[in-house]
Amino acid sequence: MYRVHGWTGRKDRHPVAVDAVVHRADGSKSPVKLTNFSDEGCRIEADNEFRIGERLQIAIPRMGQVKAQVRWALPGSAGAKFLVESDF
Repeated sequence: MYRVHGWTGRKDRHPVAVDAVVHRADGSKSPVKLTNFSDEGCRIEADNEFRIGERLQIAIPRMGQVKAQVRWALPGSAGAKFLVESDF
C-alpha cells in the first residue's frame, strides 16, 4: 500500500519517552517505553516480543491502565491501538 499526499489512515502521532508497564493475558508484566502517542494508539519499545492481535493492558503514569491490541510487531517494538471497553 502506498501513501499518497493527504492520506489520513491514522491520527498524528506525537513523539514521547514514557516509561510504562505492559500486563499480558498470561499474567506476566514487563517494563516498556512508549515512543509515540496519539488518542488512538502508541508505539511500544521493549526487549520482549509481541504478537499481532495480542491484547494488553498498559499501565501509563498519570493515566492508569489502558487496554490495547497489538496491530503490528517487529523485534523490539510494536504498534498498539487503544481499545474501548466494548472492543475488549
